[in-house]
Amino acid sequence: MKISATAQLTLLLAAFAAASALAEEPHASRAFYNSFSDAEEMAMGRSAAEDVEKTRPPLADAELTDYLNQVGRAVAAKSQRPQLEFHFKVVNSPSVNAFSLPSGYVYVNRGLLEVVESEAELAGVLSHEVGHVVAFHSMNDVARQEWADRAISEVKKAGLTQDQQIQNMIEKYGGTAFLFVNKKFSREEENEADLLGLYNTERAGWDPNGLIIFLNRLAHAGAEKDLYAILLRNHPLPEERVADLKAELKLSPPAKGLIKNGDAFRRMKDHLRTLPPPPEPRKQQ
Repeated sequence: MKISATAQLTLLLAAFAAASALAEEPHASRAFYNSFSDAEEMAMGRSAAEDVEKTRPPLADAELTDYLNQVGRAVAAKSQRPQLEFHFKVVNSPSVNAFSLPSGYVYVNRGLLEVVESEAELAGVLSHEVGHVVAFHSMNDVARQEWADRAISEVKKAGLTQDQQIQNMIEKYGGTAFLFVNKKFSREEENEADLLGLYNTERAGWDPNGLIIFLNRLAHAGAEKDLYAILLRNHPLPEERVADLKAELKLSPPAKGLIKNGDAFRRMKDHLRTLPPPPEPRKQQ
């Protein structure tokens, strides 16, 4: 039977729409300008961790640290870079924040541990931070800046920065193109880390809705200023991230019976309540 051109086009469009509707985990890879090796990344990560811990000393509490590493390393082992040696540490700060450094150094503020209400939420947050490391986000930033510095140096040598105002802008921002690309790229990085975290959490056995629940709480916590400590102006707002993650799970529903909570999480929360309160953040002069 001969199919008309119109019917063929309809079938083609339907097939394309079906393919487009399939959810898919991002494939993390180095940016084309990132030539750093894993060994160089690990060296930078160790150096950065030493500097960070001078001003944000980790909380010396074996029970909290062991539990955090138990959950964190479980999700890291199911990531796209399982060969990295991840280190998870608690910072004795009331702010709700978590951040990662190159090669797998992840810091979680005590305030975040107090806010999360389930182990699935904590696993989602840790998976998000693992996602930043897995996707080379910090190292891509370093490589991009190094590339920009070299390019600017060549421009100066060639005498192409005659205008003082333009030269000042180049020196301050690395060029207008790099300034705007940086902002856009940061938004993309955050979205990529969310998706990597979503799939990674499920692969490790936790309910991926935990990250959505946590972000949703951030979106509705306008009176709690500390809850916005993790939200930089160039990152998507929590409600935008929640909508994107819900859309992803609608296309790729999680398996049944995934972990939402457990006794270890409840013991961690009980232990947290026995500790003296963290010091208040220093006020800016």
